[in-house]
Amino acid sequence: MDHAGHRERLRSRFEQEGLNGFAPHEALELLLTYALPRVDTNGLAHALIRRFGSFSAVLEASQADLTQVEGIGPRAAALITLMVPLLRLYEQEKLKPRLGLGNYGDLAAYCRTLFLGVNVEQFFVLCLDAKLNLISTALLSQGTPSEVSVQPRQVVQELIRRNAVGAVLCHNHPSGSVSPSREDVRITREIQHILESMGMRLYDHIVISGSKDYSFHAYRLLDSDGGASILPFREPDALAADRPLRMLPKREINKEDGEE
Repeated sequence: MDHAGHRERLRSRFEQEGLNGFAPHEALELLLTYALPRVDTNGLAHALIRRFGSFSAVLEASQADLTQVEGIGPRAAALITLMVPLLRLYEQEKLKPRLGLGNYGDLAAYCRTLFLGVNVEQFFVLCLDAKLNLISTALLSQGTPSEVSVQPRQVVQELIRRNAVGAVLCHNHPSGSVSPSREDVRITREIQHILESMGMRLYDHIVISGSKDYSFHAYRLLDSDGGASILPFREPDALAADRPLRMLPKREINKEDGEE
């Protein structure tokens, strides 16, 4: 097979049509040509998809796992693992100009970008200034596919470091259920009380699972107002697709989906 000619035909096709009509293995093959200019990337693309099961799983694999596939060295592995973080950054940069607490849809969309391609639980804090502008977003903790732990002092330290006066918490549930657990509610209220005692406010805690989201503020799961009157309440059916169309009592913790 004329590898050089095949590679140029792939690139020319992309230049003319984008990735429209490309099969997953062809898109991966094209990507690999930029890291491996003199190698049969067609065979490598097929080998990677066989090894990890899908195109998306290849992009989400670690560099260490990718280099276990014969023919994939550090250079090619680094290029592959760069793709999802670049997509994350792209989506975040698009949302930032209109990001604010007054638009829950954009806020939830921004939170979803934090977990693109992530298959373990992570815990973020969004640091806000006095005008409720986003100062920074910090990853505080990373756990397993089913749990993550965070200490209130981590939230406080990050807010102080950024000279922030308010916060939105955000974490993900890779398992598929967007419902918060008892521990999620307990730690959120503990963080809220500590922040209030220091003159800072917790405005919301958003749980993300795939395309679904759950707002503690909308379900009134925060212990007190905490400045949340600044935020418009929205009916939860617009926030979490797998929830019943009702508002939870303030101190009720939902036990659906096996959560406690």
